[in-house]
Amino acid sequence: MSTKLHKQNGNKLLLWLVWVLEGVVVGFGAILPGISGGTLCTAFGMYRPLIETFTHPKSGLKKYGIMLIIFVIGVAIGFVGLSGLTLWLLGKNQTLVMCAFIGFIMGTFPELWGDAGEQGRGKSSYIAMAVCFLVMTCILVVVMPEDISGQSLLGQINTSISGAFSLNIPQNFLGWVVCGVFWGLSFIVPGLSSSSMLYFFGLYEPMLAGITSFNFGVLIPMAIGMGATILLLSRAVNKAFEKQFSIISHALLGIVAATVLVILPKWMGIGQSLINLLFIAGGFAISWWFTVLCAKIKAKNDREG
Repeated sequence: MSTKLHKQNGNKLLLWLVWVLEGVVVGFGAILPGISGGTLCTAFGMYRPLIETFTHPKSGLKKYGIMLIIFVIGVAIGFVGLSGLTLWLLGKNQTLVMCAFIGFIMGTFPELWGDAGEQGRGKSSYIAMAVCFLVMTCILVVVMPEDISGQSLLGQINTSISGAFSLNIPQNFLGWVVCGVFWGLSFIVPGLSSSSMLYFFGLYEPMLAGITSFNFGVLIPMAIGMGATILLLSRAVNKAFEKQFSIISHALLGIVAATVLVILPKWMGIGQSLINLLFIAGGFAISWWFTVLCAKIKAKNDREG
């Protein structure tokens, strides 16, 4: 009996570690320009539990409470604790950082595809996936930051557009609330990168500096904007899942795929392109292994729990 209990506790601790690591990746990745927090939440299977919990807190916390608390702790570690590391890595080699995250996202595609087809796939599901892929690709190309567009495969398309849409917002309480609103949108709408949007409003680097220095004049209004946005929109998203699960799931898959396409680096010569490919492959392998390991741990924990 004690051996079985020991195994159960060991599985739970390992599962908690996985949830923390997933949160760290989501929080860290969400800071990177071109990466969407919602995309990463979707990739790690946290999107629906979060939406369901925000919509129905009582039943959601009862069903997913421990998992989400541990996951959110990881997000906070990645988002706040590693913001300084983000600035450092982006300064060293932004392309390779983006390539690694491209691999992370691609490595979750097999699981996302399987989850999307849980209730079958009709013609409308494929149409929704294709339409959302095309629409999100167009949107992301338009709002792509200039420093990414110069390195991205599709970046040349927005060379003249990006400057026309730039706009500066004052760095005050209202400006940081706007930052929070965009972060909330990026979690509710997978594929929408809040960092990319904030580049155009002149808030991205000041925001990172505020987060790195734990400036509560930045963190508190951001939390207000993010919380309000998620609470207001999550109910509508949950209703959509309940009524059209297959269509919405495939639409999200199309959005996630668009995110990868838009930040895919352009050809940079044989040497650099091979290095980029290695980072993508490495990210893919780690992510795929991570999702498979997580599924096995969860299944084993359910059997022995």
